Amino acid sequence: MGGTNCGAYRIGLGVYAIGRLAGAEADALSAHLSGCPPCRTELARLRDVAELLARSVRRRGSAGRGPRTGASGTGLSGACAYGAARPGRSR
Repeated sequence: MGGTNCGAYRIGLGVYAIGRLAGAEADALSAHLSGCPPCRTELARLRDVAELLARSVRRRGSAGRGPRTGASGTGLSGACAYGAARPGRSR
């Protein structure tokens, strides 16, 4: 992907997608993204997933019900980093 070792960067894409990657890691990933179209595409997909999850959590919270799975801001990064990147897994 993009002519570099994307594996080191891809692991942080989910955290980056929800705005929780900071410091030197965020700077390095941002620099990588400027030259790696495949990672930018995956980041866009992860941001879509993160937004859907955030909306779902907000809706349940406003209805007076707590999250069914105990999802939290931390849990979203795991879902984004690992759940969306696997082809063929929709559940």
